[in-house]
Amino acid sequence: MLEKTKLAFFVVQTRAGWTVRADGFAYPPCGCYADAIASATREAQAAGLLGFASVVLARPAQDRPYEIQWTYGRDVYSPAAREGARLAAPNCREYARH
Repeated sequence: MLEKTKLAFFVVQTRAGWTVRADGFAYPPCGCYADAIASATREAQAAGLLGFASVVLARPAQDRPYEIQWTYGRDVYSPAAREGARLAAPNCREYARH
């Protein structure tokens, strides 16, 4: 059995606000921590459906280590959660910078 490629979505606080970074991409800042988590989870879910072993990691404060917030295949991503994430954080992939 082939091992899946790992892909981590990092939620980080910047001067501009909370943002998501993954595989060299930096997404536009989100309005708040919850929106950034929703955006990262939605993107990680999409990556998981494409075959990646995706995970969302967040650091609640600069002096704290990253903590796992969501893992594809382990955590639930129900249709209701998917809809809530879609409404809370619009798809930013087209605006991602390299």
